Amino acid sequence: MIFNFFKKIYPNDDKDSKTLEIEFNLELIGCVLAYEVAKADGDIDNEELAKIKAQINEKSLDLNLDPKEVFTRIEVHSNESASFNDFINQINNNFSQEQKLEMVSFMWKTAYADNILKVDEERLIRRIANMIRLKDIQVLKLKDQAKNI
Repeated sequence: MIFNFFKKIYPNDDKDSKTLEIEFNLELIGCVLAYEVAKADGDIDNEELAKIKAQINEKSLDLNLDPKEVFTRIEVHSNESASFNDFINQINNNFSQEQKLEMVSFMWKTAYADNILKVDEERLIRRIANMIRLKDIQVLKLKDQAKNI
């Protein structure tokens, strides 16, 4: 299932309301969460950023979106949002087990892009994996695979 890049959801179907909830395209949620992982330690390394941007470029082309605009919106959302629980709900409601594993694998690869896994990055990935109902053994296997690339 594919949503628009940003789907505007108006509370109570009130199109005049100034309050909007933004829903990311399911194909891009992994990029949003990988960005959160990359900045978990307070600094986004160039290699981590390059990995995220490459994924954004690939997904954007598939969705006929401007990759620069997608990245800008991810940055803005990250800076303005305190929670990613809405993403977790979208993932749990719409992702297959395989898609969840693929997304977590991408987060591990992003975290290891600079060849250093920081405690905050690992903690966030494992927290997300737990929230999307992945077993620890699966998560650790993906971690090991990403580390050995």
